[in-house]
Amino acid sequence: MEVGDHAVFDLRLPDDAGAVERGERPAVVVVLAVLIVVGAFIQFFAAAAAVFFAFRPGEAQQFFNATVSDWYWVITAALSLFLGLIYLWISRGMLTGDAQAWILVNLLAVITLFFALFQTPFGSGWATLALSAVLLLVNNTPAVRRWFRVYSARASD
Repeated sequence: MEVGDHAVFDLRLPDDAGAVERGERPAVVVVLAVLIVVGAFIQFFAAAAAVFFAFRPGEAQQFFNATVSDWYWVITAALSLFLGLIYLWISRGMLTGDAQAWILVNLLAVITLFFALFQTPFGSGWATLALSAVLLLVNNTPAVRRWFRVYSARASD
């Protein structure tokens, strides 16, 4: 802002953002996409585990010291499979700079954090919980936010 200018703000990106402006994907975005793919595979593992528990004979599965219906495991498997497929789709959007992918990563990471609390007793919950927290942290770094800001502005031009 020069002397005499009225409320003019410098909206230019910092100098380190030149690579993003040239269309080079920041390494942190690639790391984030890889983490999202890992999250998808954890969800696929949770789905497979739920299918395994659903086919165990009888209602012998113990969950918080109570028997669990097979329908619980069927629904858990279906939701985990669906969430894993969504994560794969979002990782593609992350790499292409789709601004909706940034929002969806935040939204699904929060949702996954909540549901991971219910999966902690049978293994994949702790990994899902940790990965969701890391996804939230990395997705909100300045480099990732800048990547989506630049590419969403280009898409709207």
